[in-house]
Amino acid sequence: MASRPPTILFVCAEDWFFHSHFRPLVSAARRADARARIVLLTNVNDKRAALEELGVEVIPFGFRRGSLQPFAVWRAARRLRRVVRRLRPDLVHCIALTPILLAVLARIGGPAIIFHVTGLGTLAEGDTPRVRLLRSVLLRLLGWHVRRHGDSLLLENPDDAGYLQEYGLPRDADITIVGGAGLDPARFPPLPDPGGAPLRLAFVGRLIATKGVDVLIAAMDAPPLREMDLRLDLFGAIDAGNAGAYAEERVRAWAARDDVSWHGFIEDVRDVWRRAAICVLPTRTREGMPRALLEAAACARPLVVTDVPGCRHFVRDGVEGFVVPPENPRALAAAIARLAADPALRVKMGRAARRRLLEGFTEQRVVATIGAIHRRLLRA
Repeated sequence: MASRPPTILFVCAEDWFFHSHFRPLVSAARRADARARIVLLTNVNDKRAALEELGVEVIPFGFRRGSLQPFAVWRAARRLRRVVRRLRPDLVHCIALTPILLAVLARIGGPAIIFHVTGLGTLAEGDTPRVRLLRSVLLRLLGWHVRRHGDSLLLENPDDAGYLQEYGLPRDADITIVGGAGLDPARFPPLPDPGGAPLRLAFVGRLIATKGVDVLIAAMDAPPLREMDLRLDLFGAIDAGNAGAYAEERVRAWAARDDVSWHGFIEDVRDVWRRAAICVLPTRTREGMPRALLEAAACARPLVVTDVPGCRHFVRDGVEGFVVPPENPRALAAAIARLAADPALRVKMGRAARRRLLEGFTEQRVVATIGAIHRRLLRA
């Protein structure tokens, strides 16, 4: 008698985030077992139909991203526990910090669990007494849960492993470092340096304070950039669900400048790199593995990033681009200026960035790695 098809439950706060970054995980689940029932517990925005076309069963949940209110967190954990009891999944794959912490608090026990850390966000960087207390309690609970249940962890950079170990994550835990969600290099072919005057640089990402867009604007006013013929293109939506979102009035004020344009969200980021010669990501705080970097690298664009986890894992200073201190407009301006003034250097670093992507950050590699973990856990 054939065994029943396994149920794999993905838990991710936003359907658009799963659709844009983690569609390859559906392929990974299919590799583990082609018969698998794949379910996604998420906030439903506008990607439900697209996900259902991939064979994903979408269940609305109502996550509150960035909320660290204890009672709200506890109520959400209880709701998650009820859903898991009803679905009886064989594997639960929690993506990002909010679903991970809810799963820990829910004590869902039974199915195999993967904690997929895409960045440590507000919980790691917040400095208020309440956040420090919650950080200590919740991350230590995560470490305890992994020690007791042997959960598998997917991390996007090695810095996060060291950080979590400070809060009790076992040093012998089942940890795998993956290249973010990976990228299909065939969909993002290398592009020639666009050159031209004005030379364009671009930021791609959510318009939230942790991304440091205001630092980039300040860099545009710093020497030597203010004397150069440059244009900055901002691509990204204002994430209203994030407490750190920039006010729309502030973003529109930036876009009113002669040297800055705001284009909002863009569906096909390849159009960005056909026009822009330099990718800039001036993040203030920790990243997981920014997809924007992988996309720019695949298109052979040099990268200017800050010295924070995630960014420094991909970009090696002087190889794929430049790594500068966070919140330092003058250092950021100097790095951009070096690339803006030297087309040959842009081409050299852009080619190195694509090679870096091909070495370990492709979608094929990520799918194979996660698919193998799914297979192992389903057979355990």
